[in-house]
Amino acid sequence: MPFRFPLQALLHFRQGMEHQQELRLRAANQQVARVRHGLEQLDDRIRQTRTVSSECLEAGTTGAELSFFQATEAVLHTQRQELEHELLRCQHLRDQQERIFRQARRERETFENLRSEQLHAYQRRQARHEQRHRDDLFLLRKTYLEREPKMCKSQNRENPEPK
Repeated sequence: MPFRFPLQALLHFRQGMEHQQELRLRAANQQVARVRHGLEQLDDRIRQTRTVSSECLEAGTTGAELSFFQATEAVLHTQRQELEHELLRCQHLRDQQERIFRQARRERETFENLRSEQLHAYQRRQARHEQRHRDDLFLLRKTYLEREPKMCKSQNRENPEPK
């Protein structure tokens, strides 16, 4: 009789849940990476604005242009603060998803360990059963071989050979 794990459906369900949570964790990591990339791009734009503003000051600029650069930089800093808050939110969601994923992994591993233990127990029982079967065959053969010479002697007495 082949091995059958009675909780196989539940193990399969746990494997699916773990995979689903892993995909969600990957998506959360990608979201964090996107926001970080957005911050890097925004920092580059802030640096570029400052560089252009400095160059215009050195070259001589009007008050309107200087005011425009300051307003642009203020808007970029506001956007940066919003992205920092978004990054914190995404990191929090990612950390929460990581905890959910780890829990799903522990639950799957629990069922896999149970299955493994039951499989090993089944294999030990099968090995003992096969050994008993081999022992029985050995004893039958031994008994047969011990009887065979006696049977031959008794047959010789019943049917003596003519001389």
